[in-house]
Amino acid sequence: MNKPTHSQRKLSLLQLTLLPSLVAVLVLALHSLPESAWIRLNFQRDFIYAGELWRLVTANFIHSNIWHLWLNLAGFGVLWLLHHIHFTAWRYTSLLLAASLLSSIMILFLAPELNHYVGLSGSLHAMVILGALYDIRAKMLTGWLLLLLTVAKVGYEQWQGPDPELAQLIEANVAIDAHLYGAISGLLIFVVLQLWYFTQQKRQV
Repeated sequence: MNKPTHSQRKLSLLQLTLLPSLVAVLVLALHSLPESAWIRLNFQRDFIYAGELWRLVTANFIHSNIWHLWLNLAGFGVLWLLHHIHFTAWRYTSLLLAASLLSSIMILFLAPELNHYVGLSGSLHAMVILGALYDIRAKMLTGWLLLLLTVAKVGYEQWQGPDPELAQLIEANVAIDAHLYGAISGLLIFVVLQLWYFTQQKRQV
């Protein structure tokens, strides 16, 4: 195997850092908006039913405070570093948006007690499940570890309830149902992608 050149290593570093950087810029820009704009982007059930459907996506990219924001950005960066081998930056971004939309739709219809919601954590739970399943498909044992840890975390939250210390840090209730439906969304997206892949393979035979 040929040793990679210096330019190839630079390009690889750019690819690794560009997507998290762009997401960070977007999230920080949204966080700097005045409250009058911010409240038009969060998840509010009544307004969504009234037709403000963009909230299903935009709510995932605004945060209750700076700690909430940086925790989610750190999580996104780690997941991208772990799973970038399976995805292009464009595809990963598309899947993140799909996960945001699907998890919000599930919250809308399956968690009627959750009227207000902000943050990327639901989508991140989708991406960690999706990435772990791609690891498993690639016969990487770390995928099983990541999948089991995430399922155990989500199950523990559903059993014990949200972490009060985390709620105090982010100055908001921890939406554990968002984590649950995010994880389910990741599984559903994986299944759909695999069905599409096998359908394409069958057509080529």
